[in-house]
Amino acid sequence: MYNIFKDKYFKEYYSNGFVETDTVLSHDLVDEIRAHYQAKAEGHNDFPKFFVNNEHQIYLEGEESGRAFSKLPKSVAHQKIRELYDTSYSKAVYCEQVFMERVMTELLEKDFLRFFKTPYLIVSYDIYLTNDCNRPGAGIHTDPPNFHHFYETENDVTIYIPLVDLNDKNGGRISVLPESKLKLSGNVLLKMMEEAFGGEQQWLDENGYIDPDKIDDKALSDFIKSRPYQRLIEHQRNVISMARQYYTDEFTYINESKGRVLLWNNKNFHAAEAWKEKSFNREVYIIRCMPIYNTKIKLKNKLHGKLFNNLLVHVKTGTLEKFDREVDVSQIPEMDKVAI
Repeated sequence: MYNIFKDKYFKEYYSNGFVETDTVLSHDLVDEIRAHYQAKAEGHNDFPKFFVNNEHQIYLEGEESGRAFSKLPKSVAHQKIRELYDTSYSKAVYCEQVFMERVMTELLEKDFLRFFKTPYLIVSYDIYLTNDCNRPGAGIHTDPPNFHHFYETENDVTIYIPLVDLNDKNGGRISVLPESKLKLSGNVLLKMMEEAFGGEQQWLDENGYIDPDKIDDKALSDFIKSRPYQRLIEHQRNVISMARQYYTDEFTYINESKGRVLLWNNKNFHAAEAWKEKSFNREVYIIRCMPIYNTKIKLKNKLHGKLFNNLLVHVKTGTLEKFDREVDVSQIPEMDKVAI
């Protein structure tokens, strides 16, 4: 994150796990977001969609879980994944993109880019999560890269907007293990994908960039089974285990009020406190952003049928550019990309 945040804010992020922005989204927009998602059916859950082609990630929860899931028929495994996430969330809605441009426009008007030194940010997709007081909080975890997004980095930026007050009384606070305590490296995956696919013309686009949509299921499966990737998964599992065993008391909690924007990194270890309030649910709205690295990987343009990766923030000019396809990172000057 050193090359993403300005030095002052990097120090805050590195030590505390968050950047407190003191930027508040207008309550009218917050209420509109709440009303939109509250109208969705209870039980809407997009998490199982990510299980396809990422079945191996259950091993991050431990060897026994991985072996158990690998023996289940895919339809049963999908149902188990749904049940697992239904325990924590009554609704989990990915990549609707209904409000993302409006939210980003308002944030830019409120000098939101003062925190960043990277020249560009990809505004990728949004998430809505809600749960009531009858569900436990989400335990310690990290959000590992998956092959539906394909291009992700260890320094992704999470714009986290509580739609209700998250505090000691209500519960539901996010907690993060600061990067100064323990970090799970992820950019090596970009290097691995370049090594595996970058030398094969059949996987490249006209600009010489790896095109995720050209990689067939067998090639992807072979990559997942490869020794380098399996070593990475093993490393991630070990670090997750260490976080849970040795760092549970080192997570930073923060009180957040309705609409107040928080910056952090979902690739760092985090957890969500159980919700206590009985009269209304916990609700959060999240936007995921990514820096542009000097890696020759084309962005995907569809996430489960929805257009994503199509908003580009020009940090220097404070402008937001929208495309009818994914941002073409091959057109970004190399000098403005972050060195991997």
